[in-house]
Amino acid sequence: MDFTDNRETSANPLFSCSRPRSYWDVAGTHLPFALITGTALLLSHLVPRSLLPLKACAFLHLTGYPCPFCGFTRSFWAVSEGDWAFAVWNSPLTCLLFIIATLLFAWNAAGLLLGVKIVRGKIFRLKPDQTRWAMVFGALLLFLNWGYRLYFGLK
Repeated sequence: MDFTDNRETSANPLFSCSRPRSYWDVAGTHLPFALITGTALLLSHLVPRSLLPLKACAFLHLTGYPCPFCGFTRSFWAVSEGDWAFAVWNSPLTCLLFIIATLLFAWNAAGLLLGVKIVRGKIFRLKPDQTRWAMVFGALLLFLNWGYRLYFGLK
């Protein structure tokens, strides 16, 4: 494989790699996502759940019901500590988000360490109508998670 130019180096349907002329192109592509996901994963690993400075949710305070995002932080930290049972019980969607954050961090860290731009392949590229359906599916998962928390009276 020749990494000296900006051509794609693989015809893999999952991803393709290219080595741009400047490492700044790689950093501009991968560094923001690596920092965001890495910070979340690192903080959840270093700060114990008992020390989280959680404040009461304004939605919970006003309505008496948890908002759609209540429980995400506790569950994310629980997964990081290895307490998957609590995370699944408290907010099942958070387990999926933790896995996605870990995969995104690995993807972007690999691009940074190898000095290549890693781009999604045909399988992971969504067309505009597929993107809309993916967003609808994500919103549906969020509301199902919220309904689960409301049904079991979790706050």
